[in-house]
Amino acid sequence: MAAAIFHSNRGEKSALILVKANAFVFQSTPVYVPRTAIPAGTEEGGTIEVPDGYTLVDMLDEDGTPRTTEDGITLKMFSY
Repeated sequence: MAAAIFHSNRGEKSALILVKANAFVFQSTPVYVPRTAIPAGTEEGGTIEVPDGYTLVDMLDEDGTPRTTEDGITLKMFSY
């Protein structure tokens, strides 16, 4: 099971988490999830478990173009 750190709520519907595939890696990947997926009472910086079986995919706009940060980095979300 992957571990994630709850970074912050974003907008009205989304939350940003930092996902590590497992404890043996240093790098975390920023991933957007529905705000409702964050367990109640989880504070920023808190650790949550992410169910196995996910794939990271690009977050797309309604017209199918990838959503990016101001720096041009493509935003990610889970697909199960």
